[in-house]
Amino acid sequence: MRQMTTLVAALALAAFVGATAAPAAPGDTYKMKKAECKKQAEGMKFGVHLIKKNRWVKDCIAGKHPA
Repeated sequence: MRQMTTLVAALALAAFVGATAAPAAPGDTYKMKKAECKKQAEGMKFGVHLIKKNRWVKDCIAGKHPA
C-alpha cells in the first residue's frame, strides 16, 4: 500500500511539473505585445483622441510601428 501511495504522489508531481513547464499560449504573447504597445502609447500626446490612440495600438500590435 505504501508503494502505491508513493507511486500516486510521484505521478501527481510529474503531472504538476509538466503542466507548469508548458510553453506560453499564443494569447499570452498577444497580451504582452498589447501591453507593451499601450505603454508606449501612454508616452505619446494623443490628448482626447482615444480612437486615434486605439488605432495606433492596433497598428503597433500588427507590426506597423516598432515597439
